[in-house]
Amino acid sequence: MDARLWLSAGGEAPRALPLAGERTVVGRSPEADITLEDEAVSWNHLEIERRGDVLMATDLDSRNGTALNGEPLARPRRLRDGDTLILGGCRLEVSTGAATPVGATVASSEPGVALSEEERATAAALVAPYRSEGAFAGRPATRAEIAAELHVSERTAQRRLDALASKLGVAGDAGRERPRLVAARVIELGLDRPR
Repeated sequence: MDARLWLSAGGEAPRALPLAGERTVVGRSPEADITLEDEAVSWNHLEIERRGDVLMATDLDSRNGTALNGEPLARPRRLRDGDTLILGGCRLEVSTGAATPVGATVASSEPGVALSEEERATAAALVAPYRSEGAFAGRPATRAEIAAELHVSERTAQRRLDALASKLGVAGDAGRERPRLVAARVIELGLDRPR
């Protein structure tokens, strides 16, 4: 298995980080296998362990936590091709297949989703709490927070969220989990990033 992480941080082009050993520690420590220059990342933040052809991610009791596909990484979890880990302001996309050229992102198994500028702004506002420096990536923005960020009414924010959910294939019957599910898809597909 040719496992690697694609690091996106600070608006730079993604760069490949090979997962060569049986255990890879990610953090700010100079002794970490992958060193991230981000104050929101703990000294030893995350461990990725290779068990045969399986990759397991474990948060090392980091100060701000780790999000896996938009959800807090509260226990060790198996990583799959295309999964996204968020550590502070850094995004790590998991690739277990053939090498992807530098400057590209890991291809999702899902078809691409084209968003208008309005939908992209809504997506970015929804996942802003996951991206804010020093924040624990535990929840998407509320309708009120989105409305304030976009300078629209809460009703308009809700309509935009509904349209975004529909475009991303998140069912309307998901109830209170719907914003979290939409945020997870936005992060997974990288739809909150500038084109």
